[in-house]
Amino acid sequence: MAFVTRQFVRSMSSSSGAAASAKKILVKHVTVIGGGLMGAGIAQVIKTPMTSQKTFESLLDFSRALGKHPVACKDTPGFIVNRLLVPYLMEAVRLCERGEASKEDIDMAMKLGAGYPMGPFELLDYVGLDTTKFILDGWHEMDSKNPLFQPCPSLNKLVAEKKFGKKSGEGFYKYK
Repeated sequence: MAFVTRQFVRSMSSSSGAAASAKKILVKHVTVIGGGLMGAGIAQVIKTPMTSQKTFESLLDFSRALGKHPVACKDTPGFIVNRLLVPYLMEAVRLCERGEASKEDIDMAMKLGAGYPMGPFELLDYVGLDTTKFILDGWHEMDSKNPLFQPCPSLNKLVAEKKFGKKSGEGFYKYK
């Protein structure tokens, strides 16, 4: 797990007229607490109904000042990336569970056919099967009727066996 604190003394401004007339927010300290893939890659500000426009625009400006490319999304489970990614990953697992293709063939098809750097099973092992299960279980609890959020037997089995992917040495593939 990484803990990083940096002091930034930057005045944020925005190109919009409404934000330009508002008092600027000065961001003095930023603390990032994260471990691994997600902690290193979060650049989302991906706004709740309680967030002021001034705060939101200041966060966008601050993200840009750090060299990030922020995207905006309403407060929804998974925001943009995980909301699209997790159902894709789970459909790959279900395709294999139904015996329609092997995990190796699914990974190869997505790498060669879609140009992805990793197939879905490789990515699941990289992200962590326990992490993926945690996300899926949370979404299923919120919306149990959504077919995209249904539990996945082979994922549940691997996690119960403590096979979490690369971090444990075995998941859908072995890494020792």
